[in-house]
Amino acid sequence: MKKAVPPQLDRDQQLLNRISRIEHRVDSIDQTQAFALRADAQKHGAVVEEIFGKGMRRAQIYLAADGMRSVEEIAEHLEMKRQNVGPELKALHEEGMLEIVDTIGNRDIWGKKPIDRTLRITPFVRGRFGLTADGRVDTNGKTKGKKRK
Repeated sequence: MKKAVPPQLDRDQQLLNRISRIEHRVDSIDQTQAFALRADAQKHGAVVEEIFGKGMRRAQIYLAADGMRSVEEIAEHLEMKRQNVGPELKALHEEGMLEIVDTIGNRDIWGKKPIDRTLRITPFVRGRFGLTADGRVDTNGKTKGKKRK
């Protein structure tokens, strides 16, 4: 019995298949990198701790950058002045913690990089500073850790 010969794929379908294989390989590389980073979690944790230091403002801004807010919206959400938020966003961007995920009109939308999930930075920051997931002070004491002095 003869094997069925697949019909000739059109050019668009061939490109889509190639893109799909590339995406699969990139995902695999990302997963491998994530496991490697987690193996050195203590070392990376010390770097993260150094980035946030003892100041709560940077931690609040980091948590409020949820991929849907601009500088002005983060400032309004946290009841801070815009001129205090902008430099912290820039510093977190330079440290590789945040990125501009979208631009709508003249507004840059800030969000966390995938490393946040890999190294579990959000839970660390929340526990260290006693903050909620959106960067506000946790008045109900529902964060996992306690604020350090």
